[in-house]
Amino acid sequence: MSRFDSAFEQVKTLVEHFSANEKMYLAADYSEARVRTDFIDKFFTALGWDVNHNVQLNPYEQEVSIEKPVKVDGMQQKRADYAFFLAPNYRKDDVKFYVEAKKPARNLSNKVDYFQTCRYGWSAGTPLAILTDFEEFHILDCRTKPDIHTILDTKRDYFRYKDYLDKEKFAKVYWLFSREAVANNSIEKYVEQLPKPRGKGVQKKRGYESIDEVFLEELDEIRTTLAKAFKKNNPHLGSDELTEMTQRTIDRLVFIRFLEDKQIEPEHYISVFGDSKTAWKDFIYASRKLDAKYNGIVFKKTFIDEKNFFEPNDIDFSSVCEELSHVNSPYNFDLIPIHILGSIYERFLGKVVVATDKRVRIDEKPEVRKAGGVYYTPQYIVNYIVENTVGKLIEGKTPKEIAKLRFADISCGSGSFLITVFDKLLEYHKKFYQNNPKEAKSAGCYEVNGKWVLSLKQKQKILTNNIYGVDIDAQAVEVTQLSLYLKLLEDESNATAEETWVMFKEQILPSLSDNIICGNSLIGTDISSGTLFNWEEEKKLKPMNFEDAFPKIMKAGGFDAVVGNPPYRMVQPHNINEQELQYYKKNFIAASFKIDLFHLFLNKGINSTKELGLLGYIMPTTLLNNVYAEKLRNWILNTTCIKSIATSKERIFEDADVYTSVYVFEKNKNNTGNEIAITFEVKKLMEKNEIEYDFIKQKSFQNNVGNTWNLLLNQKNLQAINKLETNTVKLNTICELNRGLITGDRGRYFSTTKLNEKYLPILAGSDVNRYYAKKHSEYVLFERPKTAGGCWDKEVHLAEHKIIIRQIGVVPTATLLLEKIAVTGNIFTIRAKNNSVELEKYVLAIINSKLIKYFWQTMFADFKNSFPQVTIESLSQIPIKQQELESDVAKALCDLSNNMMELKEHLLVAKTDNEKEYLEKKCKGFDRQIDALVYELYGLTEEEINIVEG
Repeated sequence: MSRFDSAFEQVKTLVEHFSANEKMYLAADYSEARVRTDFIDKFFTALGWDVNHNVQLNPYEQEVSIEKPVKVDGMQQKRADYAFFLAPNYRKDDVKFYVEAKKPARNLSNKVDYFQTCRYGWSAGTPLAILTDFEEFHILDCRTKPDIHTILDTKRDYFRYKDYLDKEKFAKVYWLFSREAVANNSIEKYVEQLPKPRGKGVQKKRGYESIDEVFLEELDEIRTTLAKAFKKNNPHLGSDELTEMTQRTIDRLVFIRFLEDKQIEPEHYISVFGDSKTAWKDFIYASRKLDAKYNGIVFKKTFIDEKNFFEPNDIDFSSVCEELSHVNSPYNFDLIPIHILGSIYERFLGKVVVATDKRVRIDEKPEVRKAGGVYYTPQYIVNYIVENTVGKLIEGKTPKEIAKLRFADISCGSGSFLITVFDKLLEYHKKFYQNNPKEAKSAGCYEVNGKWVLSLKQKQKILTNNIYGVDIDAQAVEVTQLSLYLKLLEDESNATAEETWVMFKEQILPSLSDNIICGNSLIGTDISSGTLFNWEEEKKLKPMNFEDAFPKIMKAGGFDAVVGNPPYRMVQPHNINEQELQYYKKNFIAASFKIDLFHLFLNKGINSTKELGLLGYIMPTTLLNNVYAEKLRNWILNTTCIKSIATSKERIFEDADVYTSVYVFEKNKNNTGNEIAITFEVKKLMEKNEIEYDFIKQKSFQNNVGNTWNLLLNQKNLQAINKLETNTVKLNTICELNRGLITGDRGRYFSTTKLNEKYLPILAGSDVNRYYAKKHSEYVLFERPKTAGGCWDKEVHLAEHKIIIRQIGVVPTATLLLEKIAVTGNIFTIRAKNNSVELEKYVLAIINSKLIKYFWQTMFADFKNSFPQVTIESLSQIPIKQQELESDVAKALCDLSNNMMELKEHLLVAKTDNEKEYLEKKCKGFDRQIDALVYELYGLTEEEINIVEG
C-alpha cells in the first residue's frame, strides 16, 4: 500500500468516527485541546508527520513543534498550535507552515480567526497557514500583510471533513501538506501557481515585498508622526534631539510589544496607554516600571523621562500606540525572527530626523547617501560566516572552554552578525546539555518535558562572556544591545523572567556597556597626540583604543574570532580631513594609493584577532585582483592561512552595484602547505545544499603578478598554465600596449561630422569584434586637454596597422586595424615593437584562440556577470611563443588571421541567409584550424587539450 493510500484509510477512519458522534463533537463543551488529541494530531500523523515524537526523540530536533495554551490577563493567549519544519532545519525562520486549531463548535469563517492565523504566517514569512477544527479545513494565503477588513479574501481552499472521503479532494490536501509532499517543495510549487499579490505588504521571501520592507516603511511613518508630535509641543527641538527621542520611543514600543507577544510580561501595555492619564504619561510610567525590572539600555532613564519634559501631542502619540498595539497590529513579535528585526533596524538607522523652524522630515544620513544606501547582509551569508568561524572554534568544546572565547564584530551596525553568533552559542549549549544531562543540572539548566533548557542566568553569562561589538554610530550601538536583549529573551516566559526578578532579586537584562562599544575601530586616540585637534572633528571621529575598550582581551592577544560586513567606501581627500588620511597611511598596510574602508577594516580585523583566531567577512570581490590592494594581499598571504573564499557571480546585495565574496582567514604565519577551499556556488549557501569545494595551494598566489588571488589555479589548471608559460615571452616584451584616448568632455570633443582637419575618425569599444571592426561613426578633436587620460600619441592612433581590443568583455576580443583611425579609452592598442604587420597577425590569431581564452579565464577571471573588464596589466601577461615568422605554423596562423578578417568583412555585407550560414560555417572551420595550430605551437598534450576544451 502506498503512503497516500495508507493516509487515506487512516483519515477515512477518523471521518467515520467524527460523523458517528458529530453532535457530541460540535457541542460547545467539546474543547480545542480534545479535538487536537482526538483528531488533528492523528490527521497530521496520517500525513506522515511525527506529531507525537515517537521517532524524533531529541526535543531540539523535532519536525512538529506543538504549543500548549497559556492564560494572560485571564484570556487565552498562545502561539500557533503547530509549526512544521523539515530536518535538519529547525530554526524559527525555517518553518514550512503553521496550523491554528479551534474547537468544532466554532464557525471558522470569521475575521478574528483568519486574522490570527494569517498573522502567524505573515510574521514568520511562511506563504500558507491552516486554520482547522477537523470539521473544517481552511488553507490561507499569508503572503500579504493581514488586514482585518479584507482578511476573508485570503482563503485559498476549503474542505469539510466529509470531503476527505473523496480521494480526489483528499489528494489535494495530501499532496500539499503531507511530509513527503512538503519535502518535495509542494508549498513552493503551489504558491508559484497562485495569482501574484498586489499592493504593499507581500513577502519578498517568495519573490515579493517582505515583512521587513513593510515594517520598515511603517516605522518610518511612525518616526515622522512622533517627530511632528514632539515638535508641536517643543518648537525649539533640533534634529539631533528629535532623532534620539524618536529612536528611544520606538525602541521601547517595539520592545514592549516583544515582551507582550512572547508572554514574558503578564499584561498588555500599549493598548491601554491613555486609559489612566495621557498616553505619554502612561508610556513613561510603564517605562520606569519596566526599567526597574529589566535594566539594560532600552528603558534607561533619559531626558524624555524627566518631569519637565514637554510631552508630545497626545492625539498623535495615541494614534501611534493604537497602530502598534496587539489589537490592531498585523505583526506577531513572537514569530518575527530577531535577525529580521535587525534587518529592519539596519536600514532604519540609515535615516535621521531633520528639523527646521517649522517643518520636520526624515532624510538619509549623508554617509549613507554617499554609499548609495544601507545594504543588509542576507541571513544565509551571516549563517555561513558564523558557522565557519565561531562554529569551527566551539566544535567539540565544553561550555567551560567556550566561556573563555571572545567573538566580535568591529563594525556591528544593528548587530545582525552578533545576534547570529549568540544564537549559535545558545544552540550549541542546548545540544551539549541535552547530551550531557548530569552537567546540565549542575550548570543551572532546568528540565521541561525531557528537554534541558538554559536558564536566563546562563544565557546572560554567555552573552556577557562571549559577545563584543564596536560601531561609530551611537544609535547602532543601542540597537545592537536591543537586538541582543531580544535574542536573550526569545525563549523566555513570564515564569522564568519572574524567577530571575523575584527569586534572585536581579534585573533581567545584563549591562552590555563593556561589550558593545561606541567608537571608531580604525582610529585610536593617538591621532590627536602632539597636535591641537579640533574638538568638533574629534567628536565626529570618536577615536578609540581597543586596548582601553577591551583591555583583558587585547592583553590575551585579541579576539578568537572577528566576523562582519565592513563598510565599502573609497576614502578620498575630499571626504575626510588630511589628518585622518595621514593617520590611515601611517597605521595601515592597506592604506596605500587608493584607500577603501573595507581594506582598513580587514587590516584591523586581522590585527585584532589572536594567533590561530579566525576572521570571516563578506567583502567586494575586487580584493582578489585590484592593483591598489596588492600590498594588502601580500601582507595577508604572509600573515594568515586563507581558509576559504566563496565567490558569487551574481550580486548578493540586490540593490547595490557591487560584487562580493565571503572570505575566512586564520591568523597563522605558518601557512606554507595551506590549501584554500574555493567555491562559486554561493547560491547553495542560501539553499542549504552541500557545497562542493575546489582546493588551491595558498603559495601559488605568491607567484602571481601583483599577488593576485587566482581562484581557478587548482592543480589541474596549474599543469596546463605552466605548460603555456614554458619557453614563452610576455606580450609586452614584443609589443607596445596602450589605452585609447580619454577626453573627459565628450560633448566638446566628439562630433558625428569632420568639422575641420583637427578632427580624426575614431572607434569606440562597441565597434570592436573578433577579427573585424565596424565602420567609424564619429570624429574626435585631437587636441589633448589638461585633464585627459589614456594615450594621445598620434604615432599610436595614426599607425598604419595595430591590434585593437575592447575593454568590456569576459575575454579579450581583438581585431587588426589596417587604417589610420583613433580609438577611445575603452579600447587597448597593441603594436609590434619591430613594426611588423605579420607579427601582429600572428599575435592576433593567438589572442583570439581558445587556448588564450582558457588562459584568460583561468588567470584573470572577473567573477561577475555584469561589465567584466579586460585590463592592460592582464593583457601584458599573455604568453607568446617567439616563433620565427618564416616557420610553417607562424605563416599558417598569419594566413588564417587574414582569412578570418576577409570572411568577417563578407559576413557584414551578406544579404541572404544561405550566404550568411555558409560564411559562418567557414569561420568556424578557420577557428578550429587556428586552435589546432596554437595547441601544436605551445606543445599541448591530448590531456592538456582536454583541460582547455573543458
